[in-house]
Amino acid sequence: MRKSMWLATALCTLGAGVAAHADEIGLDVLLADGFEIAPATVFRIGSVALRDPHLFSTVVFLCVDSTDLVNGEFQQQLDADEDADGFYDASALAVFRPLDASGRPGVLESQAGICTTESPPQCAPAGDPPIARWYAAFDLSPPMVCLGALPDTTSGYSPPVPEPGATCFTTTAVDTTFALGKLSIPLWDTQYAAPFPATTGSTGGGLLRGFLRETDADQIVLDIGGQNIALSSLLPDGTGSCATNVAHGKDSERGAAGWWMYLEYRLDAVSAGGF
Repeated sequence: MRKSMWLATALCTLGAGVAAHADEIGLDVLLADGFEIAPATVFRIGSVALRDPHLFSTVVFLCVDSTDLVNGEFQQQLDADEDADGFYDASALAVFRPLDASGRPGVLESQAGICTTESPPQCAPAGDPPIARWYAAFDLSPPMVCLGALPDTTSGYSPPVPEPGATCFTTTAVDTTFALGKLSIPLWDTQYAAPFPATTGSTGGGLLRGFLRETDADQIVLDIGGQNIALSSLLPDGTGSCATNVAHGKDSERGAAGWWMYLEYRLDAVSAGGF
């Protein structure tokens, strides 16, 4: 067992080249040399909904906001048990090592799981390597939040991008792939934040933030109503999109065109083994 050397500082910027939300706290792990092998507390991501940008498709010559339709497809993938074997077809897990509200940095792992459809679900690792990042919990007073929308990257839709505050956690940023059922989305500077999760029931209002390059969105195909559609063609000013000149619709990061993606998610407590 290795002891950890750590020093975490709460900052108002992320210190990683991203212009943070004005009232956003940041997690800056200045020195880390491994971590103690800690017991795992596991949550299944039970819902995901895109809040910004919105998605648009052409229906009988009209450019229609199709975000709710796509969010419904996302939810169907999370709820699916197509072979009726009592297991979700796909499960994305958040594994806290440990679940600690004290403010001391811990590790949050994103990984695929195998989960039953009972309540609460029984989950085990699917065997894929986890993606690890640092996290810490904070007790914040308004207007401070654990994570929010970056300046000039949202278009004022309702429901808005969530801004977890009060007793909440946030993570460091990593470039990774967000897996949602059969869909995999590569994102830069991916961060999670949420109200600090309860160990029973569900905790909503979480925010996943990451940057999707247009070149990657051109290659991602969604099955929408039985049609295969490139994700970029649904995004504002994307290749073949009917939605043009949307205020703050298209962004840039590290010199690449694309979109800051803001997804709201819910953490469901599970019974887990093998972690």
